[in-house]
Amino acid sequence: MTIIVKSLQRRQLVAAAGAASAMAALPGSVLAQAYPAKSIRLIAVFSAGGTSDVIGRMMAQQLESALGKPVVVENRIGANGVIGTDYVAKSPADGYTLLIAPSGHAINNTFNPSIPYDPIKDFAYITLIGTVPMVVTVGPQLPINNLRDLIDMARQKPRGIVFGSGGPGSSNQLACELFATMAGISMTHVPYKGDAPGITDLLGGHIAFIFLNTPAALPLVTSGRARAIGITSEKRLPLLPDVPAIGEVVPGYSAGSWHGIFAPAGTPRDVVTRLNGELVKILRSPEIQAKLTAMGVSVVANTSEEFTEFTKGEVVKWAGVIKNANIKP
Repeated sequence: MTIIVKSLQRRQLVAAAGAASAMAALPGSVLAQAYPAKSIRLIAVFSAGGTSDVIGRMMAQQLESALGKPVVVENRIGANGVIGTDYVAKSPADGYTLLIAPSGHAINNTFNPSIPYDPIKDFAYITLIGTVPMVVTVGPQLPINNLRDLIDMARQKPRGIVFGSGGPGSSNQLACELFATMAGISMTHVPYKGDAPGITDLLGGHIAFIFLNTPAALPLVTSGRARAIGITSEKRLPLLPDVPAIGEVVPGYSAGSWHGIFAPAGTPRDVVTRLNGELVKILRSPEIQAKLTAMGVSVVANTSEEFTEFTKGEVVKWAGVIKNANIKP
């Protein structure tokens, strides 16, 4: 009896080894067809309800339908997105842990060189979801009506105008610092722990203005609680057609936030290709385009290679702003 059992065990081992060898010999495209075999986690680096989280949940729902497996959004917040991003960088490169991150991904390492990951080398780039222009949002007490008034006031009172941001080195601080540099003015920066407390102080008259992502600014502007005097995109925003682009007053100015999907470096190429194909299809669907456009997001949906090159350019651009404005952690 013992001999029979051992013989069966040997056959099972041989069969398992043969199956493993056969899988290893399969072309990558066949392996990709087997992906995913289990649920996927999409790590959002900011709190629930924020722009990045809302977009992430929209993508997760659509990707779940496309892949036929659960896609669960998990919020790992803190340190301006560093905590969640570092978690993904150190996760297994198997396509089951993904990252949705905003433009701070291209800023954080320059702002703080001690961050334990490289924004380019430690990630596989899936696709750039879209760009989100910021709105120059002024409080009800500030006696200005347009960007020219703001610039003139800042020149008359160097560092006398106080602006807020979502934190030191945040994308809206850097967008404002770029504006100040190109306009030749100096102002005083007050960092907050996120945009929400900054908005509270804006409405309370404690700061003069703040650059806000369009989804955050629209409710304030349309309700009349704050005013929009500029847009950071190259062209005017259809949702706010009467608000000029900053570039109309400060030639050459362009800035804004963006959101993209990443995976850990080393994720199989066929898995990256599969995810890119599904996400691009989702983003180009009329339904999702309409939803994102209503939020002020301009859909991009590019290739992995294009997204990588785009981010490399962003790293260089914002490194220059950080250096010129002498921004420190």
